[in-house]
Amino acid sequence: MQDFIEIDLKELFFALLHKFWLIALCAVLVGGLSYLYTDNFITPMYRASVSIYVNNASPAKDGSTYISGSDLATAQRLVNTYVNIIKSNTVLEKVVEKSGLEISKESVRGMMTANPVENTEIFEIHISNADPERAARVANAVAEVAPEEISNFLEGSSTKIIDYAEVPQYRYTPSYRRNVFLGLVIGGALAAVYIVLRTILDVRIKSEEDLERLFEIPVLGTIPEFDAEHKGIRYGYSRYGYGHGGHAGKGSGKQ
Repeated sequence: MQDFIEIDLKELFFALLHKFWLIALCAVLVGGLSYLYTDNFITPMYRASVSIYVNNASPAKDGSTYISGSDLATAQRLVNTYVNIIKSNTVLEKVVEKSGLEISKESVRGMMTANPVENTEIFEIHISNADPERAARVANAVAEVAPEEISNFLEGSSTKIIDYAEVPQYRYTPSYRRNVFLGLVIGGALAAVYIVLRTILDVRIKSEEDLERLFEIPVLGTIPEFDAEHKGIRYGYSRYGYGHGGHAGKGSGKQ
């Protein structure tokens, strides 16, 4: 007897195809549950953003300013420094004061995310909150405080506000479409895994090939299954077969 399990990909394919209704049902069920959970248990969050330009121009001899390639590269490197300055306690305390809201600097830091705009001298400050008006108010407070504070910390460089925040009209998170899609995928995948495992672990003998693979003894013949009620013969495989001196088997039909 073999001490390992052979996996018949064709058998798995037809098992999945035969139980496709179960896969679809589980996918729809988990997708629906994901929608209900998202709608009832996840608080919608709104995000307000401000855009800030990093100015690192070099003064010319005639008093004008110009921006060189090195100035642009330096400005891009300074973005991370500016973001860390804005997240400092000194700046956040002034942001809280400017906003006029009863919040702590730790709360503002928790709401805030910042990222540079790729390959530019621009970075964005995002404020996320369940209240869209509060999110916009804090973001604009950051925009009003940040340029002056950055100039105080870093001499010779400055920032300018490109866009102030507007009150967001649509939630930033959660995404119903993404959550439902994940629910569909997870539900279908779980059902498929269940079917595959059930097929692989099924040790019942259902065909001649199963007998030959299990006992390494050739099947010499099959016994027809008689259907007395309809007076017909249905041919099926014998349950047991032996390869020495003939064959013996069990039939499931009536005689």
